[in-house]
Amino acid sequence: MGFLGKSRKPKPFGFIPRFYDEQKEERNKRLNMLNNPDDIDMAKDRIKSGLRATYRGDAAYKKQQTKRANWRLFYIIVILIFVSYLILKSTVITNFMEKIGG
Repeated sequence: MGFLGKSRKPKPFGFIPRFYDEQKEERNKRLNMLNNPDDIDMAKDRIKSGLRATYRGDAAYKKQQTKRANWRLFYIIVILIFVSYLILKSTVITNFMEKIGG
């Protein structure tokens, strides 16, 4: 289709990289939070940063808590299985089923 004219060249990517200082941004956010304690947006940011800090907390503590939760879940399952076994083996259930069946 060259006879219809020149084809358009693609537009070049013109991104100009800028320097980003993460520590400076964090410092400025903290200063703004201290200077404007009543600002609603700053309060929201403060809450978010607190939640992030807790989430990124001590890895050993998290591992310990996860391990304890897993053991607790295991104990609960074992107890439920044992109680279910006792209920199914007791004569109360069989008597109840006989009464319902007539």
